[in-house]
Amino acid sequence: MEKINDWEKVEAKGMDDFKALPIGAYECVIKEAEVHKNEENGKETFKVAVDIASGEYKGYYQKRYDNNNNSNKKWDNNATRYLAFQGDNTAYFKGFITCVENSNTGYKWNWEEKTLIGKKICGVFQYEEYEKQDGSKAVKVRLSKFRSLDKMNEIEVRDSVRLLSGTYMSIDDYNENKEESSASPFEDFGDTVEITDDILD
Repeated sequence: MEKINDWEKVEAKGMDDFKALPIGAYECVIKEAEVHKNEENGKETFKVAVDIASGEYKGYYQKRYDNNNNSNKKWDNNATRYLAFQGDNTAYFKGFITCVENSNTGYKWNWEEKTLIGKKICGVFQYEEYEKQDGSKAVKVRLSKFRSLDKMNEIEVRDSVRLLSGTYMSIDDYNENKEESSASPFEDFGDTVEITDDILD
């Protein structure tokens, strides 16, 4: 094994040093906002990436990004949504924009994506099932939808898992039904992108 660069400068961490983000509604700040074109099918969606803006988990995803030593690192997919905005989905995209406007006094959407960066919004993080590269299934906490900040205290986040089938199951039932394994059902990093239009309840 070749010596890792700057080995002496690396701060050692235990496997239990990482504190997972709990499900819940959080005050978030928008870090990225841009039209994204899928290289495979050419379909355009609106990419929105956020970080936690206040409280115990402030800067949660920025820290994860900063601690990622990969040369091609990207913002955590669990804090990113790809919003459809064409056709029947235009109304849902306008719902997102309205959430931003209602959460930032004086802000008015002007069709310049970069003006969204730094704006506050409520992000709802929930359990979501996904398929790993080996075909097995696991659960992660992922950005599910957006709401206006003035509605944040009214949001009741259910401890249920959104399954790949689109149905829901309580996290307790999910864990009971999962085959016994020495590996945790939770994954730190997701590598899938789901394009949905359920950004508002």
